[in-house]
Amino acid sequence: MTIAATNIKDARKNLKSLTDDVVDYNEYVIITKPKNRNVVLMSEAEFRSWQETLYILSADENCKALGRSMDQVSSGHIKTWSLKEWRQAINED
Repeated sequence: MTIAATNIKDARKNLKSLTDDVVDYNEYVIITKPKNRNVVLMSEAEFRSWQETLYILSADENCKALGRSMDQVSSGHIKTWSLKEWRQAINED
């Protein structure tokens, strides 16, 4: 992923190509403005992904569960299941 920067004047001139690159190459563009009032241009899909992540991480239980999962991976206490095994586990409950 590439993070590019451009000033507001050039962003206006190149808006179509900037937005195409953001979507096509999953890039971010920092648009610099006077008085350090900069903005970031990103795709809608990326924005929605960030919003979902922030929402999920806003709940303490989700953060704790994620931390436990990361600890399990780090310590090697993981098991890979096939789709069939997942379906069996779900149906057992």
